[in-house]
Amino acid sequence: LRATLDKVQALASRDALTGLYNRRHMQDKLTDCVRRFERYGERFTTVLVDLDHFKRINDQHGHRVGDEALVAFAAAATLVLRESDTVGRWGGEEFLFVLPNTSPRKADIALQRLREALNRSQISTSVPELRVAFSGGIASHEPGTPLNRTLERADRALYQAKHEGRGRNVMAAMGQPQPE
Repeated sequence: LRATLDKVQALASRDALTGLYNRRHMQDKLTDCVRRFERYGERFTTVLVDLDHFKRINDQHGHRVGDEALVAFAAAATLVLRESDTVGRWGGEEFLFVLPNTSPRKADIALQRLREALNRSQISTSVPELRVAFSGGIASHEPGTPLNRTLERADRALYQAKHEGRGRNVMAAMGQPQPE
C-alpha cells in the first residue's frame, strides 16, 4: 500500500516526459518558500527559462527530437543545480527554477554553468549536431511582495532576454537592494 501511495504521489507531482516536478508541485514549493521567507528570512530566487527556437526543433526534426531536447535539458539542469534547488516543467518548453538562499548574481552563474553543460551535451543521437539554447529571467523574492509579482518580474526579465537576442539571462530590477 505504501509503495502504491508513493507511486501515486510521484505521478501527481512529476512531469511524465522529463521526470521533473510539474507546475502544481512547483506552485506548492513556491508557497512554502514564501512562508519560509516570511517566517525565517530565508530568501530565494526564481528563474523562468524558455528553450530558444524550440518550435524550430520540432518543425525541422520532429516531435520525438523535440522531446529528446526537453529530456536533455531536464537532465542537464538536474545535474548542474544543487540538491537544495528545485526545477520543474512550468509548461511546454518553459521551466521554473526555485533557488533557496541564492542571490540573482549566483543564479546567473548557475545558469551559465547549465548553458556550458548543454553546449557539451549530445541532445539526440539522430541529430548529433543539435544543441539546445535557452533564455532566462531571474527574480529574487522581495519582502512584502506577493508571489505572483515575483513571477511576473521573472517573466518580464525572460521576455527581455528573448527580445535582446536569446541565449542570455536577464536579472529583474529589484525594488529594494538584496545582500549578496
